[in-house]
Amino acid sequence: MFSWCQNLLEITGKSVCLDVMQPWIAGTEKPLYRHAVRQAIKLFLAGCAGIPKPVRAVDYSPYPMLTASGTGAQTSPNQAFQHFIELLEQDAWLDTKTLSRMEKITLQSGIDALKWEAIPFSARQIMAQLMAVHYADWFGVAGAGGQFDPQERWEWLSIMPETTCPCDMLMVMPSRLATELNGDTGLFRGLNTSSELYMQLFGMEFPAGHQASWSRDDVGSLTLHFASPWYPPSGEIMGEMSQLFDCEIRHYWISLDAGTSGYNCFDRGDHVDSGPYPAEELRQSASGVGARMYLVTPEPALVPAVTTAHYGSIRA
Repeated sequence: MFSWCQNLLEITGKSVCLDVMQPWIAGTEKPLYRHAVRQAIKLFLAGCAGIPKPVRAVDYSPYPMLTASGTGAQTSPNQAFQHFIELLEQDAWLDTKTLSRMEKITLQSGIDALKWEAIPFSARQIMAQLMAVHYADWFGVAGAGGQFDPQERWEWLSIMPETTCPCDMLMVMPSRLATELNGDTGLFRGLNTSSELYMQLFGMEFPAGHQASWSRDDVGSLTLHFASPWYPPSGEIMGEMSQLFDCEIRHYWISLDAGTSGYNCFDRGDHVDSGPYPAEELRQSASGVGARMYLVTPEPALVPAVTTAHYGSIRA
């Protein structure tokens, strides 16, 4: 069990930028990167079962079973699978370009139109076994007493997720395609696990805002409070957030069990100030006495309906 690091973000910026930031805080945006990962899992399963095959001889050394069925004819699905393998070989960043390529590859492969009952029995066995072994990484922890249904999971992989978690930091700074498939079970040989990559990028294994709450007292400022396991998010992700949402972020954090605390300020991507955690607040946190005056218990807030292709598209 881990201890919590408490984070306070005092955010100042344009009204329209904060309007877009609120759905990100609430987790109500569609996580396109998660959809791309689901598409990749589906292609990976089909490839391991020998349904699509690369059109050129290739050995995917991190997981040889993916290309063990050899080459196939120059069909559109096989060409799409060849492009998919190339993305895995690059461990491509899940940026806008890769998301677009995954969408095209999925359409070209026709994988979403492939029904479970139409797949040969031997191929279904291979795919079901892979799903069972890597269930926690790909589908989340199974419910107590829940029965694993490979057909239901196969169909689920084609569904676009409508929401994500609060303060999903992978929406701000992208992860990598093969690493997401790898998860923490170590599917691929010689590749970082997703937790290892998250620690490198975000400074924490679960890059999201736990127990998140926020308030917005005026159009140009927003106060956000959330917890993170043991340590605060990295300065890199804070800088990316301030640049993406075109704002200034004053980040205060304290983790009593880890013995760390401090303050950093980022202005539109630049680190402009740093210092210790406020002494009086540190004393009160250590003693457990007194209220932290800057923490706000927010009233239920309506998240404005803002529709944009990318967060950055509102910056001008």
